[in-house]
Amino acid sequence: MSQTLAPVQWYGFLKSCVIVFLIQAVIVFLAPVMIDVPIGFRLMILVVNLLVSVTLGWPLYKRIYHMVFTYDDKTFMLRKGKKEEISHKWEEFSRVSIIRTEEGSLSLRLYRNEEFFDLPASKLKLNPFDFRFEVMKLVSSDKIKKAS
Repeated sequence: MSQTLAPVQWYGFLKSCVIVFLIQAVIVFLAPVMIDVPIGFRLMILVVNLLVSVTLGWPLYKRIYHMVFTYDDKTFMLRKGKKEEISHKWEEFSRVSIIRTEEGSLSLRLYRNEEFFDLPASKLKLNPFDFRFEVMKLVSSDKIKKAS
């Protein structure tokens, strides 16, 4: 049974909206100076900029920041934005640990010989402590099947 997790990461969405808003703010700032513009009109421009930021921020978020994680008992796939997806088999890994990233979020680190791969558990809205035990079962079940 395959499971797919693709929660909205609000920080990434907010970042996308701010990017669009700042671009609009620069355009308004560089526009010719308007003298005697009523305060109501300026507030309307601000509201329109906010609406446009959210409207254009969502596709930007989906293209760059949105994470999709799909897994079953054999493989898993992680994709961020529209980039190519990273896919691995659980049997490739031998150990699992929880790490805290530089941003302060928790990830599961899967070890393969000298290399490792990080699954961003916090960003996927997973409980890293519970998910670690599930991943440990998936990693170890492949080792048991190979031994028999």
